[in-house]
Amino acid sequence: MKRLVPIITYVILTINTLYIFLFCLFFCLYEVDLFLPIWISSLIAIYTIPVGLGLSIYALFQKDNPILRKVTLIWNGTLIILLVLTFYVLPSGTNRIPSGMEKQYTANRDAIIHLCRYATDSLSLPDSTALVITQNNHLQTRKVTGRNRIITYPIWIFTEDTVFDIDASQAQRIIQLHKAANIGEFTVFMPDSLVNIHFANRGFGKYWYEIPRHPYSEQEMYVQLNNIHACPYSREVCFLFDGGAIDHDASFPNDQFLQSHHIDSTYIYNLFH
Repeated sequence: MKRLVPIITYVILTINTLYIFLFCLFFCLYEVDLFLPIWISSLIAIYTIPVGLGLSIYALFQKDNPILRKVTLIWNGTLIILLVLTFYVLPSGTNRIPSGMEKQYTANRDAIIHLCRYATDSLSLPDSTALVITQNNHLQTRKVTGRNRIITYPIWIFTEDTVFDIDASQAQRIIQLHKAANIGEFTVFMPDSLVNIHFANRGFGKYWYEIPRHPYSEQEMYVQLNNIHACPYSREVCFLFDGGAIDHDASFPNDQFLQSHHIDSTYIYNLFH
């Protein structure tokens, strides 16, 4: 039996290493939605991690196999270092994604604003409708029947495609503007004249930009500042996040982002006074 202990220890440590590596990877990329990787991995890891800890402790205190003791010590030490780097050194998903949103928006700001103004001012869109340009630059027109009032947060409900009074040249122009803006799915809602631009999905969560037809008022920016899902970046755009199926009450991961950009009530006040 003692001869099998090193083999079993190495096998268990290999499984745990794979699980911890994937967990750290998901934390750095996703963080806001770890449910899926944890749920899938826990079917195995819930057994292998306790067993691995027990075998590691056994290996450290036994004297018959010094190689096993050294390998186990180094192996577990490496895993601990990986976890420390992930949680305390490397930027997490909640810090990385808002920075990515800012970089994309500032790099393409003029093209994005031009696209939004054309969609809200130059196109004749009827009320209770939505115009959508998908990630692959396909133009869709939909009828919006309302919002889901059963759940407290707003959800737009789309019916099947409807027909808008948009000619071929207008359709081609807005698709060209969308390509030039270098952004994801683009949706303009009427009568709100409000534009949503998809940035990224992380698990069940979703990040997007909200751009109004007219710049936000001071009061609207204060409301956004107090909204846990929003980051009022400027009068022209607000960064938004929704936790999706797992946690709609999850806040926008913006505490550090807001602080580093000095976005607070004083910042908003100075924009208008």
